[in-house]
Order: sequence, then C-alpha cells, then structure tokens
Amino acid sequence: MSNNYKTATLHMIGHGHIDPTWLWDWREGYEEVRATFRSALDRLAEDPDVRFSASSACFYDWIHRCDPVMFEAIKKRVAEGRWELAGGMWIEPDCNIPCGEAFVRQGLYAQHFFKRHFNQCAKVGFNPDSFGHTGQLPQFLKKLGMHYYIYMRPMPVVEMDYPNGTTFNWQAPDGSQVLTTNLLEDYNADATLLEERIGRFTTHEHLNPGQTQVLAFFGVGNHGGGPTKSAMQVIRNAQEDDSKPKVEFATLHEYMQAFQKQDRNVPLATIAHDLQNHARGCYSAHAGVKQWMRQTEHALMTAERMASIAWLDLKRAYPKDQLEEAWKNLLYNQFHDILAGTSLEITYTHTRDQMGAARHTADTIINEALQCLANEIDTTAAGNTAVLFNPLPWPVHQRVDLSPIVERALDTAADTEDPNVIPLKTFGPWKAYPHLHIVDSNENPVPLQKTRGDKVTGSKYTLMAQVPALGYSCFHVRAGAQSIAHTQSLEASTTHLENDWWRIELDSRQGHITRLLDKQNNLELLTQGNYLVVLNDPSDTWSHGIKGFRDEVGCFEKATARIVEEGDVLATIQVKSNYRESSAIQEYTLYRDDPRIGIHLKVNWQEAYHMLKIGWDTTIEAGTTTYDTAYGHQVHEANGEECPGQQWFDLSGTVAGQPYGLSILNDSKYAFDTLNQSMRMTLLRSSAYAHHDPAIYTDDCDIAIMDQGWHSMNFQLLPHTTDWKEWAIPHRAWELNQPVIPLVESAHPGTRPAQDSMLSCDHDHVLVSVIKHAENDNGLILRAYETIGKDTEATIKGSLLFRPIILSFTPHEIKTIAIHTKTNEYT
Repeated sequence: MSNNYKTATLHMIGHGHIDPTWLWDWREGYEEVRATFRSALDRLAEDPDVRFSASSACFYDWIHRCDPVMFEAIKKRVAEGRWELAGGMWIEPDCNIPCGEAFVRQGLYAQHFFKRHFNQCAKVGFNPDSFGHTGQLPQFLKKLGMHYYIYMRPMPVVEMDYPNGTTFNWQAPDGSQVLTTNLLEDYNADATLLEERIGRFTTHEHLNPGQTQVLAFFGVGNHGGGPTKSAMQVIRNAQEDDSKPKVEFATLHEYMQAFQKQDRNVPLATIAHDLQNHARGCYSAHAGVKQWMRQTEHALMTAERMASIAWLDLKRAYPKDQLEEAWKNLLYNQFHDILAGTSLEITYTHTRDQMGAARHTADTIINEALQCLANEIDTTAAGNTAVLFNPLPWPVHQRVDLSPIVERALDTAADTEDPNVIPLKTFGPWKAYPHLHIVDSNENPVPLQKTRGDKVTGSKYTLMAQVPALGYSCFHVRAGAQSIAHTQSLEASTTHLENDWWRIELDSRQGHITRLLDKQNNLELLTQGNYLVVLNDPSDTWSHGIKGFRDEVGCFEKATARIVEEGDVLATIQVKSNYRESSAIQEYTLYRDDPRIGIHLKVNWQEAYHMLKIGWDTTIEAGTTTYDTAYGHQVHEANGEECPGQQWFDLSGTVAGQPYGLSILNDSKYAFDTLNQSMRMTLLRSSAYAHHDPAIYTDDCDIAIMDQGWHSMNFQLLPHTTDWKEWAIPHRAWELNQPVIPLVESAHPGTRPAQDSMLSCDHDHVLVSVIKHAENDNGLILRAYETIGKDTEATIKGSLLFRPIILSFTPHEIKTIAIHTKTNEYT
C-alpha cells in the first residue's frame, strides 16, 4: 500500500447525473429533474455535512417555472454553500459540434440565470458525459468567469494519453488556461461501488505524482436519482475507520481549491489542444439534427444583426425576449445525447419541432427587419426591383437566385408606357419573359441567367452579385435583351467544365472528378475527387472503440451526365449514379467570374449499418490538415482517423514544389478524415437509433435505421496558393452557410439610397460574428474573433456606430465589446 493512502483526502461529490433526453423524451427528463432535486434536498436535510453539485441552468429554470417552493429551498441551500451551481452552461452540451457563439450563449444565459436568481455564478465548468471537448473551451470558460473544468471523456490510455496524470492546465490557442481534471472512472457510484472506490482511489494509477487531494463522486445518475442514504452511510463509516484515508463531503470548487493548495513535487503538465476522442460516430450520426443545428445557429445570429439594424436605424423595439427564448430552444437541443445523434427516434421529432420553432422565430425577425428596411429604400428606378441583403459584416460576391416574380410588372405600373417596365396586362404574373436584363444600383449591366426553379418546369434567374457589408444593394430587372461582352471564358460538356481558373474532367462511369487543373498555375490538383464511397460500418451509434472508417465495400456508379445549366453566369453538369438501392444526384458548378467550385449533392440513402463518405485524392505533398472549430481551428495528423470539425477543413502543403492547399467548405457536416494526400468527409451513417454496445442489432429488432431517405447538402472547393490563412477561408465558409437574402420589392419612393452598408470590418483575419442588443442595458454588443493566430488590428465602422472603433486582437482571441449607443464609448 502506498504512503499516499493514509495521507490523501478523498473529496466526495454528491451528484446525480441527469440526461434529460436520451432513452426517454424531454418530458420524462423534466420529471426526473424534479425528482432528483427533491431527493437531494431531503438528503441535505438529513445530514448537515453533505454537499450536492448539479449543473445545467435549464434544470433550475424548469424548477423555477413549475415548483417555486422547491426553487426557494434550493436557493437557501445555495446560499449556505451546500448546493453547488456547477457547469455554467444552459445544458451539458456536445462539446464539438456547437458553433462558437452557441458556446458563448450556453454560458451567457446560464450565468445570467444563476446571478439573477442566486446572486452567484458557477465557478467550475462541468461536462462529465460529453464525448470530446473543443480546444477553445478554456477561453470560453475564462471569459464566463470559470477557472476550472471537470470532465470524464476522453478516458486515459484507451482514448487519450495524459502526459503526467489526469489533472493538468488546459490551454486554449489564445493562451487562456483552466485547471482541468479528468475525473476518475465515472460520475456515478452507489453504496457498493463507493466502498470499492474509497479503498483504491487515493492510490489510483491515473493520479498525478504526489497528488494528495482526490476527487470522487457518489450518487445514482443518468436517469437522475442523486445521493442515496446507503452511500452517505458508507462515507460516514469510512470517516470513522482509521484504516481508511481521510474522506470529506465537498463541492467541485472546494476540491479544485484544495488541489491547487497541495504540495506537489512534479509540476502540472499543460495540454494545448482539444480533448479527443471518445465516440467518433457521434460526429456524423443523424445527419438531420446536425443540419438543423447549423441552419438555426446562423439564422439566430442573422436575426440579431438584422434586429439591431431595425432597432438602431429604424427605431423599432429589439425583440430581446423572443430571441432569448429561441436561443434556449436551440441550446437545449445541443445536449450531448441529442446533438450527437445517440437518442431514441422520437427525440428527433421533438428536436425538429423545437429547433423549428427557434428557426421560425429567427426567420420572422429577419423578415420583419428587412421588410421595414426595404420600405424606406427608394425603388422608383425603372423596372422591377430586387433588394439583395447581405447579413454578414463584410462585402460578398455571391451567387443569388431570384424568384421568377421579377418577371412580373407592378400593378401600379400596369398601364405605363415606360418601355423598361414589363406590362402586366401583356405577360401576366407568371409567364416567363424571354428578353430580360438586369442592372445594379449604379446602372451597370450585370450578367443574368435563367436557371432551374423549385417546381416542375419552373425557373429562376441567377446573377453574381456584389453586396456591401451588412447592407444591401438594389438590382433592377428590365425588359429587353442586353448583350454583355464577356472577357472570361466558361464552357461545359457532359464530361468537363472549364473557366479561366479551372478545368474539371469527369469519369463517365462513376461521375467523379478525374482531373482538376489549376490553369493559372498549370498545376494538377486531384487524381480523383468527389467520389462517393460506401463503407461497412457495423459499429453502434457511438462507434465505440473505432478510430477510423476504412472498410470500403462499394461506390456509386452507372453514372449518367447532362448539362443542366449553361449561360452568362454559370455552367452546371448534373451526374446521377447508384449504389444498390441508393441513388445520388451530384451537380458541379463553375462560374464565369468567380473561382469557387460549387457542388450540390442529393442522396436517397437506403443502406443499413453502412457509411457514406465523399473523398478527394489530392496531389498535395507534406500537407498539414486543419479543421474548423468553434471560433477557432485545430490541426490534426493526416493519419486517417475520424476527426471533428465544422464549416471547413483544409490540407495545405506543396504541389509540384509550390506552396498550395485545398479547402473544402460545407453547409451541414462535422466528421472528416485525412490520410496522407486524401481528404474525406462523412455524409451519412446508418446505425439503429440509440444502439449501444454490447447489444447486437439484427433485422428482427424492428428498430428504425437513421438517415434513410433523401438528403440535400452543399459544398464548395477552394484550391489556393500558399496555405489557407491568407485566403479568408473562415469568411468564405460563413458565406456558404449564410447567403445573401433577396427580396423582390414594389416601386415606391424612400429616403434610403439604392445601396448602403451599416457596419463593416476592414480585416480578413477578424471575423465579426455577433451584433446584438446587450443583455443588461441599452448598449450594443459586438463579438469577433481572430481567425489565423496573428496579432491583428481591425477597424469596425458603419452607420450603426457614431465613429469607427479600432480593436487590437492577440492571436486566436475572441473579443466582446459593449458599445454605449448614445456616447459610442465602448468597453
């Protein structure tokens, strides 16, 4: 027996882990919170030394709403220091998939709730059951007032190597550090298990050298429950047994402080990367919930920007309460067993409705703000006006699809003799006029192309629009063809696409790319690309114990190709292919005056216990792989392991001795792998709902298989010289995920010009993500982050501000400033 056995102190944390949604729905989880908190109050009343720690402000909000008497009892115990407000987040979220702003809101709404109702905030970040932890979390935690973090996964040895014990300083890319503990074994312990742990935890193999302060949990969890009388008695017995180590009831914060004060012979290690990997299948399980999440996150941030314009420029009330409620609907569904795709099938019906409510709230706020803004724009210029709104605070050059309604003349102009107006009485509201042209707000002609619409034999009109930062520009559709002399080339056949930047050649049997030539640098970039590969995936929903997916069993083939669009703006080849009962429609688009390579994919997936990946075999040598993460990025080895990411991933190295890279952007995916020169993205996984090892799935289980049916997704390929950092790749990814919003507007006078920008940032290495009303006063909040890891100074200016604001960013810094709207002073 080690000498540490008798000199150590075991800090016993009373806890009842609660999964509010998992193998039950949220309504059952609601009651489980009530029952657990009631039981915890009873245990605290029985023993004056017992402490209880519980996370998730959402749970306290539920009690506040439905049981005010219990809520007051909890407040009393919190004030006494015996009930610990832990976690500092609205829920215990998945810690890989939420965007950076979602992590901010998890903490913002939680800490505000705790401060408002308990007059204190959580001091310890606590996500014991999450399946991995993004590398920016220490910065989020520090800015939310938490200096400690406790979690369980990844576990030592089997999932991650810890250099010097499982307590360490965890460092974010900006240098922020939090003292972090990987808790030993588990967050649950009944009386029997507790007796075993008291006997061995103080000599546990994963303690730090010389560690004398040790963390342990007691209580029933997962479906709640909390501390039990029998477990409390085990602790009392141990306290009276001289042969046992010292055992104390404690809170998480008390433990972390005790650890800091102890004498240590060996300094703590510093870990400066994300904490991975536990369950790699969670990065891709249930494609639907991932896509809903991405769309709703962007919709809410856009709603806040547009509501800020309506508030500051149009003097309309800011919909603060509606936005907060929508965010909380979203945040609840970032719970790790929901967003990871590991819950029951019924969960995703509820999640679809809850996130749908949040998305509808956002869309309503966006639309009202845009309608009010458009009403003040002078749209009396000849023709039918489309107002294009850019909700991002930097200028964009982007494809915009206009409704065929732009063909329609205005009722008020039906009898006009103006040759630039399309007479309603002649052509009717839906008949396509064969000779149209469009001009921008400066009367410059812009290429316009008729493209496919959203109904049978329907059509749209497509242009490439330049729109100012967080602003708008008017475009006017007029009768009569107008020839535009093109200086840039664009051509297509069923086997190739080509413009001034690229030549793409396609395989006639499988439909994937066989050649991607950079014409301006004369470099061959792919040996093959956009190939759809099917892999055998017998793993459970979490993919426990799996590092990568490499068991290829087939590919989509029997391809047929046709040109579906070709004109002044773009050319698109559509390729249809099949694998067994599944089918795919993949569309490749090149633009005449933009280097982005667009890919739209629709898949009718009918496979069980298989995975679908899309891959690109590049010619990039000595490459570094970088993955987008929450307000940051993470470098991973190109070793074929499945890694989490968000809106883009990149491989940068050399091609033919020249610095070169390839960035791949997406609108809904979170799982990637890179092996040597090959990049792949996981599109779909089809395990049964909530299948957990060691259970074996058979055909007679009658449990639904995930991801069956049609799926739609968009990608962009952005090859680039040098590495990704000089090409504003994060900005391009945001543009894919939050495109320009078109609004066809009737003709009317107005006080606003035909083009305007409300706010912009002048630096490509600073991404302004949030513009919103402050929580506690009448100020304006701006949030931005430095994207590449470089000291940067940026100027933010626009009509929403009285004067330009100059901000200095350290590498990887997330900066939030509060602007007083009357004085324009900021902090």
